[in-house]
Amino acid sequence: MKRAVVQIPAYNEADKLPNTAREILAQRVPDNYGVDLQAWVTRSENEKGCCDTMMAAESVPEMEVFEAPVGKLSARNAAHSHAVTRGYDVIVSWDADAPPEHDGVLAALLSAVDEPGVVAANSVPTSLSRHRSLLGAAVDAVAAVEETVFPHINGQAHAITTEAWQTVGPLDDSIDQTSMSTVRGEEEFLLGRKLRRMGEVIQPPAAKVYNDPRRVYCQVPIGETPPYCGDLGIADNYGGDDE
Repeated sequence: MKRAVVQIPAYNEADKLPNTAREILAQRVPDNYGVDLQAWVTRSENEKGCCDTMMAAESVPEMEVFEAPVGKLSARNAAHSHAVTRGYDVIVSWDADAPPEHDGVLAALLSAVDEPGVVAANSVPTSLSRHRSLLGAAVDAVAAVEETVFPHINGQAHAITTEAWQTVGPLDDSIDQTSMSTVRGEEEFLLGRKLRRMGEVIQPPAAKVYNDPRRVYCQVPIGETPPYCGDLGIADNYGGDDE
């Protein structure tokens, strides 16, 4: 029996984390796997009630909860190091705002990394499933082109064999973790290149997760700027206070 762990890094996501966690717990699991679920929460003292995300995580009894360091890359490094120590065979990183599209997403990711020579399995992010608009369609179109031209690991969700992670990790958390583009360059593009030098990275079509298009709204000059846009650079990358 192989062991996999699904790790959800979270910061200021009390409204999203429990629902995504419960949808992951409802996922089908291949017969040859045992799966644990963990939340790695970076505290924000500016949250309403101090620590809403931590309390939200603790409201899901089937999920183990850990306090993560500041910075998304630092949080992932700590989580993955813990997974190595515990002897997991596969590490699945899954964002709190990227719920699965159906109950077979986790099985698709785990089955993929069981294939010979495969070191990682990529999710298929989609905005249109829950956000049916021209913007949602545009986000999906751009994502498809980007994946073709600049292959990378999707931060929304992916699975990596622990053996591969021990070779390519940790992520460089000395960089500016308050910059969305800098963080993405490290955790998606550079990590993807390193993994592809090791072996095959595949994207099973069934591994669909929601791709929240909210960041794009902040870059599109149509109508009023949404109130959350001022928080995206820092809060989304867990690099500091959100106010």
